Amino acid sequence: MLHTNRRQLEVTCSDKPDFQLLENLQNLPNLNFEELAYQNCPLPVGNQSLVELLSAFLDRTQLSSIRRLFFVDNAKLSDQVTLDPQLFADLPKLQVLSMKNSSRMPLDNPQLFKYLQSLTWIDLREGDGGSRNSKVLLHPLTQLTTLELTENELTTLPTELITDLPNLGSLTLYHNKLERIEQFADLPNLTSLDLTYNELVTLQEDVFDKLPNLTQLFLNSNKLTSLPSGLLKRNTKLIVFRADNQHGSGLVLGDELFAGLTMLEDVSVSNCKLTTLPEGLFTAASKLTKLDLSDNKLQSLPENLLRDSSILKELYLQNNELMHKLPDTLLQSNNNLRILNLGHNKLTTLSKYLLDSKRSLEELHLEYNQLYMIDRDAFISQAQSLKMLNLSHNQVALHENGTDVFYLDGKTYYISRTPFYILARLTVLDLSYNAIIKIFGDFKGFMENLQSLDLSHNLIMNISDTDFSFLSPKIEKVNLESNRITMFTFNDSKKSTFSNRSINTPRQILLADNSLNCDCISSSLVTYLQDQLNAGKFFPLKGLHCAQPSELLGRKPQDLSLEDLLCKIDVSSGFCPTECKCYKRALDQGAIVNCTAANLTRVPVIKSPSIIGRNMIELYLEQNTIKELSNEGEGWNTIRRLNIANNSFTTLPGDSLPVQLELLDVSGNQLTEVDAAFILKLNHTALRNISLSANPWDCHCENPLLAFAVDNAARITGYSTLQCSDGQPINSATLNDLCAWATTLKFYISAAVSLVLAACLLAIWLYMKYSLEIKVWLFKHNLLQWLVTEEQIDMDKRYDAFISYSHKDEEFVTDQLLPRLESEELNFKICWHVRDFMPGEMIATQITKAVEDSRRTIIILSLNYLESVWGQMEFNTAYLQSLEDKRNRVIPIIYQDIGDIDQLDPELRAYLKTNTYVRWDDPWFWDKLHYAMPHKRRPKGVQATDNMRMASVDKLNLLKAPATMTPASSETTPPIEHAVAEKGIANGGPLGCYGDPSKPSTMPPFIISNGMSN
Repeated sequence: MLHTNRRQLEVTCSDKPDFQLLENLQNLPNLNFEELAYQNCPLPVGNQSLVELLSAFLDRTQLSSIRRLFFVDNAKLSDQVTLDPQLFADLPKLQVLSMKNSSRMPLDNPQLFKYLQSLTWIDLREGDGGSRNSKVLLHPLTQLTTLELTENELTTLPTELITDLPNLGSLTLYHNKLERIEQFADLPNLTSLDLTYNELVTLQEDVFDKLPNLTQLFLNSNKLTSLPSGLLKRNTKLIVFRADNQHGSGLVLGDELFAGLTMLEDVSVSNCKLTTLPEGLFTAASKLTKLDLSDNKLQSLPENLLRDSSILKELYLQNNELMHKLPDTLLQSNNNLRILNLGHNKLTTLSKYLLDSKRSLEELHLEYNQLYMIDRDAFISQAQSLKMLNLSHNQVALHENGTDVFYLDGKTYYISRTPFYILARLTVLDLSYNAIIKIFGDFKGFMENLQSLDLSHNLIMNISDTDFSFLSPKIEKVNLESNRITMFTFNDSKKSTFSNRSINTPRQILLADNSLNCDCISSSLVTYLQDQLNAGKFFPLKGLHCAQPSELLGRKPQDLSLEDLLCKIDVSSGFCPTECKCYKRALDQGAIVNCTAANLTRVPVIKSPSIIGRNMIELYLEQNTIKELSNEGEGWNTIRRLNIANNSFTTLPGDSLPVQLELLDVSGNQLTEVDAAFILKLNHTALRNISLSANPWDCHCENPLLAFAVDNAARITGYSTLQCSDGQPINSATLNDLCAWATTLKFYISAAVSLVLAACLLAIWLYMKYSLEIKVWLFKHNLLQWLVTEEQIDMDKRYDAFISYSHKDEEFVTDQLLPRLESEELNFKICWHVRDFMPGEMIATQITKAVEDSRRTIIILSLNYLESVWGQMEFNTAYLQSLEDKRNRVIPIIYQDIGDIDQLDPELRAYLKTNTYVRWDDPWFWDKLHYAMPHKRRPKGVQATDNMRMASVDKLNLLKAPATMTPASSETTPPIEHAVAEKGIANGGPLGCYGDPSKPSTMPPFIISNGMSN
């Protein structure tokens, strides 16, 4: 299989191929490549070169031009193959050769590589250990610069193998089994030597003496126990030295091992079980920039160890056993230090001198020590440089006996000032796993670039939202996990630090694994979280769960109801009964008295909640053996919620219940019935939740509880489980069965009352609408005369009525009106001027006297009347008499069309517009006129009583008193009213005379609204 990629060609075999079969293939692509990978294919046999083998299908010229050749896993298909120089014939430009795994075949021909004069890099890894290899195998490779002998299981390194390689610059003997090596010789240009992962125990002092240009030496993962002082004395150009992870009993470094190596920059001797370091180890190593002595057993360091390493930038001393404090002058010359790692030691004190003048220090690791005393000025030189400070897993408290302190020159000062206040450039501060008890103001007010603050696993108990107001606008995370936080005080949700966009707050505040007490103090916190959640907004508080009280354990504050947030009331307040536990709630002004399962046999005295600044009580008395309620104490009637479930109550008088009760639970007692007062209390509008289940209720129709339960099912908790003592469910079906006869009776009574009420309403409506007709009809048939009886106030008057008319209408008066009124049936006494005026007296006087002596004045209105001077006078006289008597005494009769009333005399016009009248063409004319006339006395004994109840009906008023006048007496004779056309014969129909049916009226119909005839 062929695979090409840019200038690379890969030939891969799955079995032993016969490349000759490809020789006659047509249209093979013309490939251009510089690198060939020959993978899983057999090597050529029969003194055949690789070029010759592959030229069967590849261009020979192209093959001869390759520069890099990789044999990969060829040995398994190359049994009985002997490698000889012809394999590499025709490869004059080859520079890189890899024989990985292929070198397991014998390399015993000293001229194997004679055709590879241009080869500079050879990889012979994963060979057979060199037992069958020629010791001069590499001598023809005079241009070789890199030799890879990795994983060849070499136990010794033949000196001849690597001699006469004048250009060799890199020798890798990684992962062999070398136990000792002889002095390297004849490698003047070797710069890199890798002896990692061998079995070396010791090195002779002159082993590297003939490697004058060595710059990199790797001795990692051997078993070295010592490195002699003069080991590197000839390697003055050494830059990098690595001797990490020695697996021997412990490495000892010779004094001045690195002394005088003025080019040395990077030294790593970690995890070598070093216990001591000679003071002159780095004498004159002036270019040392990185030193790693981590993971050893160093307990102390020489004071002048780094005296000459003035440009040291990185120092790693973690995972040693450095005790107490480091020498103050240890780093005196290392003012360019950028990274210092002192983690995982046993340091207890950090003085202000150790880091003095280290103004370039950016990263400081002090984690996993025993630090408790950090000088206030320990970091003063790093004010503008230090970016990361790790002090986790120490004993930093910054307080003594709960009082803030700082340390200066070993002395304690009881002032709140941390060593970190000066660190303006700090971005990461890790103080986790210490003994800090609060979030210091220095963290918030001075570190203007702080991004991450880790205070997890400390002893912080109380926090506030104001603790998260930071000077730094870059603050991302504050970790407070695994503290002892029980209280999180929070300003009003709208006034909190997190609601003020002008304040810098962290994007994440980690609070998991604390002991948050979700009490009443947490109400603002809960409100804030719920507001943010409901608004779909981000909130920074993460991992916050309740740990107290036990019933809220593990719940998230944002999932709580404000009713759940309680604070315990101290017994010393004088409010709480000794047998109970008392709480107050932030949601309202309520106090909770919890006496559940307190072995009570009587209700404790409930004191006024005003003692603790509250105005209502919730009392819980369930699971006791109380038999009766005793409303003792000033606080009894302030109880809003009363729970007496699972006690021994057999009766429960209504007057024993608190007056402000909103919730009542009497379930699980021995109640069978309740009294009317109890039901009255239950019906109180404030009582919205009642629990009555698990009682042996006696179910009969007279028990008011049944009807109450059915009517108030929505207010009864567990209504569906409510049962009688015999197991019947208390519901409407049971109630109907028990009270079937009563229900039926109530139905009929209700129906009858409803019908009577409806009839009364109908009668009232009919009376209001047809009151005139009704009264006229009653009067006509002499029924209910007390409604229409005349008062005896006018008994001194001689006449019942005076008739005022024009002499031109006298025929109507003499033929119709007068005979009817004076008939035996009506028997009215009429003043008729023709008959009753005294001769010789003045007419005006006669008119006035006639009006005064008559109970009514009948005006016959016609055009003739309007033209009569005496008629006008008679009307005015009657009108004035009515005003004087405050009675309606005028009865107008519209006898014929009188034209437009707006053209009438003002008094008459006003009267007709404000009063009703009788029309001659009205079929009810005589009945209405009779009704308007004075009423006759009723039989003796009845009249006197009825006169006291005489009614006045507004609809019949013929005269309405002006607004400025005193209203007419209620005893005034009911006046007549003009009937609505629909209630009699239509105005346009033929009219008959009510008084004489044999003489129908021939008068045409008329109206008086505009004076026009219909």
